[in-house]
Parts: sequence; C-alpha cells; structure tokens
Amino acid sequence: MQDILQFILKNITTVPADIKIDVQNEEGLPAQAGTTNYIVTVNPADVGRIIGKEGKVIKAIRTIMRVIAIQRGVHIRISVVSENDVPNEEIVVGADSRVRPQEDPRVDPQAQEDGSITVEV
Repeated sequence: MQDILQFILKNITTVPADIKIDVQNEEGLPAQAGTTNYIVTVNPADVGRIIGKEGKVIKAIRTIMRVIAIQRGVHIRISVVSENDVPNEEIVVGADSRVRPQEDPRVDPQAQEDGSITVEV
C-alpha cells in the first residue's frame, strides 16, 4: 500500500525526493483498532498540489487507496503535512474555535450576564 501511495505522490509533486511516508498502526479504541495511518510529509511547495482545489486531489488519492484497502480487507487513513508543520500542534475548527465574548477585549463583561453582547468598534 505504501508503494502505491509513493508512486501516486511521486508523479504529482515537483520535488519527489522530499516525499516521506510514515506508517503508524493504531491499536487502541475498537473503532480504530487495525487502522493504518499513512502520514505524508512533502515539500511545502507541493502541499497545494497534493490537496488540490477544494481538496479534490487528496480526495481522489484517498478514494484510490480506499478501494485497494477494501480489496485487501484493511482500514487506512491518510494525512498530509508539510515539512514546516509542527506535528504536535493541532488546528481545531468548529464551534469551539470561535472567539468567545469573554476573550474579546472589546466586549463589555457586564452585558454578558443578561445574555446581550455589546461590542465597541
């Protein structure tokens, strides 16, 4: 599986020598047990080429790899990072990532008690 992923990525990137694929096997929660994680590290200039517009290229790569994994009866996960990324740093996106009123210095803390928010502009 790693060889197939390496072949696909080598033909997409402009700096194929910088491709590194780390393989980690998950052994923990029952839902993740037996899952193989492929962590792809590439040159920062190639991250956009691998992800593609609206993520279409990485979705296609994941689809190809998923078909092969199903044929072999295994579970896989593919992650893409650039050489400049810090592995322990996570970017959380969702409802909890918005600026909370108490963290915004322009918000009047007295107004929060009754549910209204006052923002100074």
